[in-house]
Amino acid sequence: MAKRIRVVQMIYGFGVEGAGGGVGRFAIELSRALDPGRFEVSVCGLWDRGTPFEHEHVRQLNAAGVEAFIAAEWDESHPYRSFWRAFRAIRNALSQKPADIVHSHHEFADVVALLLKARLKPLAIMRTVHYGYRYEWRRRPLRRLFLTNLLYPVLFDVEIGISQAIAENLNRRPLSRLLRRQALCVHNAIDLGRFSGMKTDPVGKRRSLNLPEDAPIIGTVGRLTEQKGYAFLIEAGGLVLQHLPNAYFLIVGDGELKETLMDQAQRLGIASHVIFTGPRSDIEDLLHCMDIFASSSLWEGLPTVIMESMAAGVPVVGTDIPGTRDLIQHRITGWLVPPADSRALADAVLTMMGSPSLRREIACRAREAVQRFSITEVAETYAALYQATYGDRLTRNSPTSST
Repeated sequence: MAKRIRVVQMIYGFGVEGAGGGVGRFAIELSRALDPGRFEVSVCGLWDRGTPFEHEHVRQLNAAGVEAFIAAEWDESHPYRSFWRAFRAIRNALSQKPADIVHSHHEFADVVALLLKARLKPLAIMRTVHYGYRYEWRRRPLRRLFLTNLLYPVLFDVEIGISQAIAENLNRRPLSRLLRRQALCVHNAIDLGRFSGMKTDPVGKRRSLNLPEDAPIIGTVGRLTEQKGYAFLIEAGGLVLQHLPNAYFLIVGDGELKETLMDQAQRLGIASHVIFTGPRSDIEDLLHCMDIFASSSLWEGLPTVIMESMAAGVPVVGTDIPGTRDLIQHRITGWLVPPADSRALADAVLTMMGSPSLRREIACRAREAVQRFSITEVAETYAALYQATYGDRLTRNSPTSST
């Protein structure tokens, strides 16, 4: 029997309802989808952020036969100490149970992977860039220069962009061109089975949120950060409510801008029609409560939450940015508007809400289009990459390769 390749997926954390977001959920679903006959997979979250769902995800993965663990607790007042604790815990874990490949899905996980490669030889490392390399270390441009532009093209065995635009941007780095190190494009994906044959109770779910049964619901799911452009969505909400005064805006998620956004809704006089749910584990049920899913993002990689909306049969209004436009064909599988344009976003929502038949047609076509983003197919692509990377590592470290 052939040796199983041991792969460790490293993510920011298991709080996929919050800071972990769609990236963490993708890595978790990828780990579940890989063939256990060929791969021994572990999922490592760098930090415990103290959210209510993290340990439940760890428990579920371990129960499913996928080893999962959290490296360290996050200490907001000592971020560097928190990083070092996480690195030491992972290094100790992999010293006791060596990995063949470490696959990182986050900026900090990338750095941990580099340090592990220096300490634990032979080890192959690969990273998937989920937001676009121009947005890596967005607040630390010197780190981006040193790590993303100089070290990563040399030291990572494989780099992957989740959209063609991300891969092309990685390949434009001078050192990548000089060394002819090409990043690959492998799309994100979702477990479409989560949305097939679901028994949902939209009316009951609306009641649990104190939402009227017949009110138009415009919803969104994501981290409450600058990237998601929610200030423009709330401003659009004020415009929509001038024409649809019985509409509600459902904002699912948590993040650093929560208080700011709540204050904005209050200032606009629409706070009673903007519902902030906080992090939730029942995303599938919440999507089925929505008449429209609105994505106001300013930048994205390849947003899995839009894939989820398409799979759930919820028509999408999104911003015309790389990543989102890879998923949505304007007026065919969704509606695209310019980013940071509240008026255009409001007009698109009103157009969609004014035509139930248009919403049905778009939702039907979107549900068909999203089938190509199945985690089953993407897992096979990653499986081939893991096998090729492992084979290259064996070749490089064989006695004959040095003669």
